[in-house]
Amino acid sequence: MNTFNEKDEGIPFTARLMAYYRAQESKKDNPLFIDPFAERLAGDLTLYFKKDESFVINDYTIIRSYYIDNSILPYWCKTYPHSQIVILGAGLDTRAYRFNPFQKCNNIIYEVDLQLINQYKEDLLKNEKPLCRLSRVSADLSNPDWTSKLILSGFSSEIPVLWIMEGLVYYIEKELIITLLKNIANMSIKNSQIFLDICNPVCAEVSFGPFFRYFKWGLNKSEVSSFFTTLGWEVSSFNAEDYDQGRFVGPGLMLFIHGKRT
Repeated sequence: MNTFNEKDEGIPFTARLMAYYRAQESKKDNPLFIDPFAERLAGDLTLYFKKDESFVINDYTIIRSYYIDNSILPYWCKTYPHSQIVILGAGLDTRAYRFNPFQKCNNIIYEVDLQLINQYKEDLLKNEKPLCRLSRVSADLSNPDWTSKLILSGFSSEIPVLWIMEGLVYYIEKELIITLLKNIANMSIKNSQIFLDICNPVCAEVSFGPFFRYFKWGLNKSEVSSFFTTLGWEVSSFNAEDYDQGRFVGPGLMLFIHGKRT
């Protein structure tokens, strides 16, 4: 198993920690899902845990993945079996290899992330066969040319698209996210959808733990609808704890956002 060394690998630590969470969930007696590739991608995080003995499993990320797998993707695949799914900031996501409904439809998944991350996944999963068509697009989302790279990879603005931004927007400055949301709205035809999660502003004001310390901004639930409407999206917001499956995700801290192109 590869040993974690962020300085040498260059792989964002949060990406590997996310994979670690999925790997630990997969080992439970009654897991919410099983990711057979997560442990391989996470690598050996022993050195990290020796430094931070206060570490606990973050159930929020597990609930978010479960929500996407059970509430977002099944409906999309059934309704639009010939469509596109774009995962922005895909990190070490493995749905193309583990989400079984993909075998019954003709979707294509575009995983958009940095070249270093894409190559890391490519190397570790090179002997695995995805369950659907898969295209990895190497691009920096802070650079406007990412849209051109996506189009060059085969993306079509004439086909319905589901945009997934799981654990992404609060790590990026608000102004850049506004531009990104406008861009993907312009690239999306009617019936296209979007899923993302966003934090309460208080989460962006604290600075502790493996995640909160990197949060840039957030929205109150009352602000969500108007914010997204001006950017071309009609959305609904849901408190993450309403879908917690008996796990602790923190009251009022995180929102699931799901909507469609207006």
